[in-house]
Amino acid sequence: MNRLFYIVAIVTILLSACQSDSKKYTTVDSSIMSNQQAPYKSPDECFIYTKNRDTATLLMYGSADKILGELRYNFYEKDKNSGVIYGVLKGDTITVDYKFQSEGVYSHREIVWVRKGDTLLEGSGDVYEENGNVKFKNKRKLTFGKGIVFTKTKCK
Repeated sequence: MNRLFYIVAIVTILLSACQSDSKKYTTVDSSIMSNQQAPYKSPDECFIYTKNRDTATLLMYGSADKILGELRYNFYEKDKNSGVIYGVLKGDTITVDYKFQSEGVYSHREIVWVRKGDTLLEGSGDVYEENGNVKFKNKRKLTFGKGIVFTKTKCK
Protein backbone atom coordinates (compact mmCIF):
# COMPACT_ATOMS: atom_id res chain seq x y z
CA MET A 1 0.00 0.00 0.00
CA ASN A 2 1.25 3.47 -0.62
CA ARG A 3 1.40 6.30 1.87
CA LEU A 4 -1.39 8.17 0.09
CA PHE A 5 -3.86 5.41 0.91
CA TYR A 6 -2.84 5.51 4.58
CA ILE A 7 -3.20 9.29 4.75
CA VAL A 8 -6.69 9.23 3.22
CA ALA A 9 -7.73 6.27 5.39
CA ILE A 10 -6.49 7.86 8.62
CA VAL A 11 -8.10 11.21 7.85
CA THR A 12 -11.39 9.52 6.97
CA ILE A 13 -11.36 7.44 10.15
CA LEU A 14 -10.52 10.44 12.32
CA LEU A 15 -13.23 12.54 10.73
CA SER A 16 -15.75 9.70 11.15
CA ALA A 17 -14.86 9.27 14.82
CA CYS A 18 -15.46 12.95 15.51
CA GLN A 19 -18.83 13.03 13.78
CA SER A 20 -22.04 13.59 15.70
CA ASP A 21 -25.60 13.58 14.38
CA SER A 22 -25.79 17.36 14.58
CA LYS A 23 -22.70 17.89 12.40
CA LYS A 24 -22.60 17.84 8.65
CA TYR A 25 -19.97 15.43 7.32
CA THR A 26 -18.76 14.61 3.86
CA THR A 27 -16.31 11.82 3.17
CA VAL A 28 -13.02 12.27 1.39
CA ASP A 29 -13.26 11.00 -2.18
CA SER A 30 -9.90 9.42 -2.89
CA SER A 31 -10.92 8.01 -6.28
CA ILE A 32 -9.27 10.97 -8.00
CA MET A 33 -5.91 9.53 -6.93
CA SER A 34 -6.76 5.87 -7.56
CA ASN A 35 -4.54 5.53 -10.65
CA GLN A 36 -1.37 6.60 -8.85
CA GLN A 37 1.58 4.23 -9.21
CA ALA A 38 4.39 5.72 -7.12
CA PRO A 39 4.35 5.48 -3.32
CA TYR A 40 4.45 8.76 -1.40
CA LYS A 41 7.33 9.01 1.07
CA SER A 42 6.95 12.68 2.03
CA PRO A 43 5.22 15.76 0.64
CA ASP A 44 6.38 16.71 -2.83
CA GLU A 45 5.97 20.40 -2.09
CA CYS A 46 5.32 22.52 1.00
CA PHE A 47 4.06 26.08 1.14
CA ILE A 48 3.52 28.64 3.88
CA TYR A 49 1.65 31.92 4.22
CA THR A 50 2.37 34.42 6.98
CA LYS A 51 1.08 37.94 7.42
CA ASN A 52 1.12 39.62 10.81
CA ARG A 53 -0.37 36.93 13.10
CA ASP A 54 -2.10 34.97 10.32
CA THR A 55 -0.57 31.76 9.01
CA ALA A 56 -1.47 28.95 6.64
CA THR A 57 0.39 25.81 5.61
CA LEU A 58 -0.03 23.57 2.59
CA LEU A 59 1.53 20.15 2.02
CA MET A 60 1.05 18.73 -1.48
CA TYR A 61 1.52 15.21 -2.74
CA GLY A 62 1.04 14.65 -6.42
CA SER A 63 2.02 12.99 -9.60
CA ALA A 64 1.54 14.49 -13.06
CA ASP A 65 -1.80 16.27 -13.02
CA LYS A 66 -3.34 14.98 -9.75
CA ILE A 67 -2.95 16.69 -6.37
CA LEU A 68 -3.60 15.48 -2.83
CA GLY A 69 -2.57 17.28 0.30
CA GLU A 70 -3.18 18.82 3.68
CA LEU A 71 -4.17 22.44 4.25
CA ARG A 72 -4.40 24.42 7.49
CA TYR A 73 -5.48 28.03 8.03
CA ASN A 74 -4.73 29.75 11.35
CA PHE A 75 -5.97 33.33 11.30
CA TYR A 76 -5.54 35.49 14.37
CA GLU A 77 -8.71 35.76 16.47
CA LYS A 78 -10.68 33.69 13.93
CA ASP A 79 -11.68 30.04 13.79
CA LYS A 80 -8.87 27.73 12.73
CA ASN A 81 -9.57 25.13 10.07
CA SER A 82 -7.68 22.20 8.66
CA GLY A 83 -8.38 19.36 6.31
CA VAL A 84 -7.48 17.58 3.12
CA ILE A 85 -7.36 18.74 -0.49
CA TYR A 86 -7.63 16.77 -3.69
CA GLY A 87 -7.81 18.01 -7.24
CA VAL A 88 -6.06 18.57 -10.53
CA LEU A 89 -3.22 20.57 -12.03
CA LYS A 90 -3.79 22.07 -15.50
CA GLY A 91 -0.95 24.25 -16.77
CA ASP A 92 -0.20 26.74 -14.00
CA THR A 93 -3.63 26.35 -12.33
CA ILE A 94 -4.40 24.05 -9.41
CA THR A 95 -8.09 23.43 -8.65
CA VAL A 96 -8.90 21.46 -5.50
CA ASP A 97 -11.75 20.50 -3.23
CA TYR A 98 -10.96 21.35 0.40
CA LYS A 99 -12.73 19.22 3.01
CA PHE A 100 -12.08 20.62 6.44
CA GLN A 101 -13.20 20.96 10.03
CA SER A 102 -13.61 24.27 11.83
CA GLU A 103 -15.02 24.59 15.34
CA GLY A 104 -16.41 21.04 15.17
CA VAL A 105 -18.27 21.60 11.90
CA TYR A 106 -17.30 19.84 8.69
CA SER A 107 -17.34 21.89 5.49
CA HIS A 108 -16.35 21.62 1.86
CA ARG A 109 -15.22 24.33 -0.55
CA GLU A 110 -13.42 24.79 -3.82
CA ILE A 111 -10.00 26.49 -3.96
CA VAL A 112 -8.08 27.62 -7.04
CA TRP A 113 -4.41 28.62 -7.05
CA VAL A 114 -2.24 29.95 -9.86
CA ARG A 115 1.44 29.10 -9.68
CA LYS A 116 3.90 31.92 -10.27
CA GLY A 117 7.41 30.53 -9.77
CA ASP A 118 7.72 29.45 -6.13
CA THR A 119 4.41 31.03 -5.09
CA LEU A 120 0.77 29.97 -5.21
CA LEU A 121 -1.73 32.81 -5.55
CA GLU A 122 -5.12 31.89 -4.07
CA GLY A 123 -8.11 32.93 -6.16
CA SER A 124 -11.10 34.84 -4.88
CA GLY A 125 -14.44 35.57 -6.47
CA ASP A 126 -18.18 35.08 -6.29
CA VAL A 127 -19.31 31.74 -4.87
CA TYR A 128 -22.48 29.70 -4.59
CA GLU A 129 -23.49 26.70 -2.50
CA GLU A 130 -24.57 23.43 -4.07
CA ASN A 131 -25.51 20.47 -1.86
CA GLY A 132 -23.43 21.90 1.00
CA ASN A 133 -20.40 22.48 -1.21
CA VAL A 134 -19.14 26.04 -1.81
CA LYS A 135 -17.97 26.56 -5.39
CA PHE A 136 -16.92 29.48 -7.56
CA LYS A 137 -19.58 30.88 -9.88
CA ASN A 138 -17.12 31.59 -12.69
CA LYS A 139 -13.48 30.49 -12.41
CA ARG A 140 -12.52 32.72 -15.37
CA LYS A 141 -13.41 35.80 -13.30
CA LEU A 142 -11.30 34.97 -10.23
CA THR A 143 -8.86 37.52 -8.82
CA PHE A 144 -5.37 36.28 -7.86
CA GLY A 145 -2.64 37.85 -5.74
CA LYS A 146 -4.76 40.21 -3.65
CA GLY A 147 -5.34 37.73 -0.82
CA ILE A 148 -3.41 34.71 0.35
CA VAL A 149 -0.09 34.08 -1.38
CA PHE A 150 1.67 30.86 -0.42
CA THR A 151 5.46 30.73 -0.69
CA LYS A 152 7.31 27.48 -1.27
CA THR A 153 9.26 26.32 1.77
CA LYS A 154 11.38 23.34 2.71
CA CYS A 155 9.27 20.34 3.76
CA LYS A 156 9.88 19.21 7.33
